[in-house]
Amino acid sequence: MKDDEALKKLRGPLFILFEGIDGSGKTTQADMLAGLLDSMSVPVARLAEPTRGVWGAEIRKMLSGNAAPDPWEQVRLFILDRREDVAMNVIPALGRGDVIVMDRYYYSNAAYQGAGGIDPGEIMEINRKEGFPEPDRIYFIDIDPVLAMNRIASRNNGGTTEIFEKGDFLSAVRKNYLSILGKNSVVIDGSGAPEKVFASVVSDIRNAFIQ
Repeated sequence: MKDDEALKKLRGPLFILFEGIDGSGKTTQADMLAGLLDSMSVPVARLAEPTRGVWGAEIRKMLSGNAAPDPWEQVRLFILDRREDVAMNVIPALGRGDVIVMDRYYYSNAAYQGAGGIDPGEIMEINRKEGFPEPDRIYFIDIDPVLAMNRIASRNNGGTTEIFEKGDFLSAVRKNYLSILGKNSVVIDGSGAPEKVFASVVSDIRNAFIQ
């Protein structure tokens, strides 16, 4: 595709974030973008939160249980994980002039822990006071929670789900996301085939960042 070829000209430092409810396909889109940029020799750092570090492992253990832990404890652990991620990965990548492709960031905290009873705006403010770098572009891959649940069920092959993978909860998460997205955000319909969704992402990147 001509649009894909244009990405050869993409230059960092640039921070691109993918967000969305579980089952939205955001991880697939992040993988597709990072893979394409890498194939074009564009310096790219593929990152994700929670990380694979100590705090990230603690978060995954917490979320694999049957009962939802205290939302404030979730926020605390995510911030600890994020401090480490920003210091070890995000800031160095920006300093090298890489294009960061991130799967989840503090917007996820505001949306998910906000659905647990905390004001999403308060979570955003706490994270911003930490001085975490702000993404240049946020792609919110938007799908209906019913479709998301169908995708999750297919992905899990009837197995267990995490505590966040519930229809009513995901509806509240989606509502929170839409309330916190700012001017640097683009809402993209994620209901179609991955290639169709990706074409929308590439088109926006070309128009916004490639002269």
